[in-house]
Amino acid sequence: MAESVSIAASLDLLARGAGPVDLFQPTSDDAPVAKRAARRARRGIALNLTPMIDVTFLLLVFFVCTTKTLDREELLRTNLSQRGGAVVNPTALALDEPPLRIELLRKDNHTVIKVLAPMSQPDSFEQLTVLFNAKRYSNENPSGLFPSDHPIELAPGKDVPWNDAVAAFNGLVRAGYHQIHFAGPQ
Repeated sequence: MAESVSIAASLDLLARGAGPVDLFQPTSDDAPVAKRAARRARRGIALNLTPMIDVTFLLLVFFVCTTKTLDREELLRTNLSQRGGAVVNPTALALDEPPLRIELLRKDNHTVIKVLAPMSQPDSFEQLTVLFNAKRYSNENPSGLFPSDHPIELAPGKDVPWNDAVAAFNGLVRAGYHQIHFAGPQ
C-alpha cells in the first residue's frame, strides 16, 4: 500500500511539472547493487582495443603470406580466339622445357644408349643421329616432336670412354640440335 501512495504522489508531482522522481529508495540489502550501478555510470563506455589490434596484425600476416606466393605462379599457354583484336607475343607465354636426358651406360665392354623418353632406343650412334633427325620439328618435318633448340642432357656414365661420349654429342649435332649439355650420371 505504501508503494501505491508513493506512486500516486510521484504522478502528482509530475503533473505539476516538478521533473522526474526517483522511486527507488535503497534499503540495506540493495546497497551493494546501488554502488555497482553508480560505479558503472561514472565509468562510461570503454573500448577495448586489444582484439582490434590482434585482428589487424592477423590480416597483415595473411596478406604478406599470400603475396609471397604470387611470384611463383607461371604463365600457361592458351589458345586465344582469332575474333579479338588483342595480339599476344607467343614467346611471352612460353614455358621452360625440361631437357631430354640421354644416358650412356657401359655394359659388357659395349656402350648402351638409353633415351629417357617414350621412343625407340637406338643401338648405335648412327641410329641415334637418324632417330633424332626424324624427331626434330622443322618446316620440312611438321610432325617432329622436338625443335632444334630443345635442351638435351647427355649423361655419360663414369666408365664410358670419352670417345663414345663425343660420338653421341657429334651425332646429336649432326641431327640438327643446338642446346646439348653434358650432365653427371644419376
